[in-house]
Formats: sequence, C-alpha cells, structure tokens
Amino acid sequence: MSSILRQLLMLSIIACFASKQSISSESIKSFFSNSTLNIESSSLEIIDSEKKAIFKGQVKISHDDTYLATDNLILLYSIDEATSDITVQKITCQGNVLIEYENQMITSLNAVYDAVTSQLVFSDEVIIYRDEGNAMQTDKASIDLNTMRMKTGPVKAFITPNNKHERDTTEEVFDELKKGIM
Repeated sequence: MSSILRQLLMLSIIACFASKQSISSESIKSFFSNSTLNIESSSLEIIDSEKKAIFKGQVKISHDDTYLATDNLILLYSIDEATSDITVQKITCQGNVLIEYENQMITSLNAVYDAVTSQLVFSDEVIIYRDEGNAMQTDKASIDLNTMRMKTGPVKAFITPNNKHERDTTEEVFDELKKGIM
C-alpha cells in the first residue's frame, strides 16, 4: 500500500472515531466513575473478607442512557471505615460483553475496568460500532478514561464517509466483521 493511501486510511479512521462523541465520551466515563449503578443478575455471591461481589448469569447494568450486559461480572470494592461509603476498585466482565451508549456499541468476550488507573480494557473479539455503517474490529482495545485516549492492536475498520451506509442493520456490519469480509 502506498504511503499516500496509508495516510488517507489513517485520516479516515481518525475522523470516524475521534469526533466529540467518540469511543471515550463522557457518557462511558461517567458510567465507570463510581456513579449509581442498577445491577441485575441471576445470582449474587458476596465475599466480604475479599471485598468481592460476584454477579452470575445474565448480568445487566444501567446508568442513565448507558447499558452494559455480560454473562458474569466480578466487582472488587473498598469501604471507607469513617463514612461506610463503598468505592468500586475494579470491574471484570467475563463472557459476551455488550456496552451501548449514545450512538455507539462495543462488544467483546471480556472487559476489565480498573478504577485506580482509570483504564477500561476490552479483549477477545472486540467490535466497536459507531453510527450507521462505521465499525472496527480488534483483539484488544484499551481506553484511558483520564486522557480519553484509545489504543488498539491490529485493527480492521469499515468506515462510511458522511454516514452514507449501504447496510441496513448493525447486525449486518457485525456479521461481516466477524466473517473477516471487511
């Protein structure tokens, strides 16, 4: 691929994913920043000595317009002894992770949020879908919620300029990315 084509491809990717409502928007940052979360699951096990809550089966979390679903979720927390306030330290999602917010959707097999470092890491079959017709696939995506910077491994991207998409549904884009057509 010529140097000019590479530069154009990089500019297209940056234009698609670096606008003001990009992957690292305020909505996703707020979701993981000790805000009130509504959590549902099939079962819950609390291991107080380890400051750990294990949610198993059809875990669903919502906060404002942001939604997270996963098969299992492990939440590590700390308790301020003076105020009895609970602070989330780490959230680990295992299996079929889905996050929806604003005009975006992220899917992966696993995800980890580390509150100490403000890092959100998606791994294994990561697909980031934005607007109609724009998507990218990678094995790993790391988001620093302090700097709002995202880093990925090797990536496949499908970008439709000005959202003039040929596909009718999000599922069609996901299916093509999973098949490796794009």
